Amino acid sequence: MSMRMHQTNPIRSAEKARPVVAEVKPEYLPLTETFIYEYLRALHRVRPIVVAEEVKHLDLFPVEELVRVRRRGLTLRERAVDRLLANLLGLESARAYRYYAALRRVRPHLVHAHFGPTGVLVLAATQRLNVPLITSFYGYDLSALGQTPEWRARYGTLFAHGTLFLVEGPHMRQRLLRLGCPPEKIRLQRIAIALDEFPFRPRAWRGGPVRLLQVGRLVEKKGHEYALRAFARVRSRVRASVFYIIGDGPLRPRLEQLVEELGIAEAVRWMGALSRAAYREVAEHCHILVQPSVIAANGDDEGGAPTVLLEMQASGMPIVATRHADIPYVVREGESARLVPERDVAALADALLDLIENPERWPSMAEAGRAFVAERHDIRREASRLEALYGSVIEAPRATAPPVS
Repeated sequence: MSMRMHQTNPIRSAEKARPVVAEVKPEYLPLTETFIYEYLRALHRVRPIVVAEEVKHLDLFPVEELVRVRRRGLTLRERAVDRLLANLLGLESARAYRYYAALRRVRPHLVHAHFGPTGVLVLAATQRLNVPLITSFYGYDLSALGQTPEWRARYGTLFAHGTLFLVEGPHMRQRLLRLGCPPEKIRLQRIAIALDEFPFRPRAWRGGPVRLLQVGRLVEKKGHEYALRAFARVRSRVRASVFYIIGDGPLRPRLEQLVEELGIAEAVRWMGALSRAAYREVAEHCHILVQPSVIAANGDDEGGAPTVLLEMQASGMPIVATRHADIPYVVREGESARLVPERDVAALADALLDLIENPERWPSMAEAGRAFVAERHDIRREASRLEALYGSVIEAPRATAPPVS
């Protein structure tokens, strides 16, 4: 077991007095999970300490304190000792023991696990340490994993012993309820963004190519296939059009082949995975966001909604997306966004063409989108709500509970 603290500033005595919240995220932090970082950097009334095994992009997502749990480079003896201690403490695995040891040294007032499997991983440790556990669900952890008997059983134990469970919107709340989570333990905590990082610039088309944008990993649930097929229809009527795709993933070869078959290769720009700054620079020059999310064959879906929908609304970009998961909850349908059924290429193309052919509607859509995000998804307001929730959980009387077996 090894720990390492990263601190950009010395910890003042006043900071030490803040309640400590262990933010457990085994992989800190993929480029696609900025929604977690927005909260981490906005917390001021508590002292967040990130607990992670794999650490990457720390230059892009810096935190004041990070505890690293060793996963690689362990000797056979160290692994054997960790397994023995896990057995003695009633923990599921040597990995679970290493998280218990890290949390014991951090001495948190509360543990916040990010994603359902993380909650399962640290549940027994929090029970043994007698600290409350909040678990946030975000997507695949409910949609895909929630369909398997193994994970339904694991989640049943987590729901019984965990303190609270956070979801982004009403669609995810219903999923938790169907899996058996007690309704009194569920709270809505919206995804949120820093508005000042997305200056408001209502899009306008003054000649030249109209530029469409899609952002997301190249995986089935993001619906790239349907976006490309719809774009082919758009391009047949609006020749001066270009489609920018930000993101990478396992479907890229198949999607590139589809682009060739559709005869639109010269108009598709594969941007790959980009840093936040590079992504914003590309988005600044695009006109319409396309996010046609779908339920994948394995049941995986967005769970909540892609953060890019908030970011582009805030920046003044019209949206075309699908009625999927919590997407209707994070846009103003008919005002800031046009929503169509999943996998409906014709409806998707028609919505795009309607916007392209009526650019005079864009300014009002931009105004509606910015106002909506400012009202409901401003990180300053939402982080304050989360800290208030942390405080209520920390201050609540807590009986000593036996470890989960």
